[in-house]
Amino acid sequence: MSDYLPKEIIIEILLKLPVKSLIRFTVVCKSWRSIITNSEFIFSHLSKGASKEDNTLFFRRYMKDRAEHYTLLKDVENQTLGLQSSLELDFPFKSLIGYFRIVGTAKGLVCLYDEFFASPTQSIILWNPCIRKHIVLPTPTIKSGTSDCVVLGFGATSCNIKVVRLVYSKTKDFACKVPAEVEIYSLNSGTWQRVHFDDSYIIKEFMWSQAFIKDTVHWLAYDSVEDSRQSNGFYSFIASLHVDDEVFGKILLPDNLSRVCERYLSITVVGESLGVIKYDDSGSCVWVMKEYGVMKSWTKLYNIDFVGGIDYVIGFRKNGEVLLASPGDELVTYNPETALTKDIGIYGNARSFYIDKFMESLVLLTGQDVVADKQLLPAGSHTSRRQTSTEAKACLKRKSRKGGKM
Repeated sequence: MSDYLPKEIIIEILLKLPVKSLIRFTVVCKSWRSIITNSEFIFSHLSKGASKEDNTLFFRRYMKDRAEHYTLLKDVENQTLGLQSSLELDFPFKSLIGYFRIVGTAKGLVCLYDEFFASPTQSIILWNPCIRKHIVLPTPTIKSGTSDCVVLGFGATSCNIKVVRLVYSKTKDFACKVPAEVEIYSLNSGTWQRVHFDDSYIIKEFMWSQAFIKDTVHWLAYDSVEDSRQSNGFYSFIASLHVDDEVFGKILLPDNLSRVCERYLSITVVGESLGVIKYDDSGSCVWVMKEYGVMKSWTKLYNIDFVGGIDYVIGFRKNGEVLLASPGDELVTYNPETALTKDIGIYGNARSFYIDKFMESLVLLTGQDVVADKQLLPAGSHTSRRQTSTEAKACLKRKSRKGGKM
């Protein structure tokens, strides 16, 4: 019966399906494959929210053998986070220097950078682990030396994917020259484009990190102040780049944070809010901007006492628990209400831990050969193309009778 459905109806139904089903349906027939791999369909699938964050966390760790392990963890509110409900991802890359820096995750993509205080022109990779597709970005146009500081940012909206690259040249005494040279890569154009940038601030050099929220990339930065009696002549703040508009901005921090050296701060996302973590000898405190862009909405949530060997904050669960790294190379959870930690049986090099929210998407599927990915099929499944086609058409038939509702 689905053979007689108008194409517009088929598209509307397919837009409501999860990524796993759509990947399987690309082998049903050429017309379905053409629809699903079309860039307009892929971004419509994103904008319609068919691939919502499914309580999933993207997790990376190194083991003693230095092998990189990438895992999707199910973050169910009333359950302990653990590997028993995880999916180990096939990681097809090998770093030239040992391991990759993760720039960030967005819209089902992971941005990887093969750099660690080393060669300035290593590969930048956009990887979609759920559909096993990736691209290596073309060589940047701005050259840099081995001593220069290269900062990356990664963000994605429902219509484009972008990577921003800031290069701070160094003087003979290793001070950063300002302003930085800046270029932005757009997935839609497939090229790097230089952009005008005249701000004098410097994005946190040591182990820089980003937070992506509200279609905007955020970094910790610092700049000098005219009154050298204040804050030792500098102040810390958040530098930002709106992905679509490519406009740089600043978000000020409360006095409790702005006078702290950026080396003792880290930027993050807490729930749906922009957050900053302040570290000192005894532990850390977590701040959030409850109303985005409103300076007065900065609020201190709680302190985390590091007595007992806790090292630093890795991320946050949906239920409010904090994920911490211990010197014993273990990932543990911390309950802010009870101030208790809990071992969850996940081990690895503590400095290798990376956690971020993750969603499935079809991004990077356009224009590439597609087959039903074994990783996306149930374990032990040997579903044939004919069986997949039958199931797919039955699915369309059911949904057409229900008006296309899930």
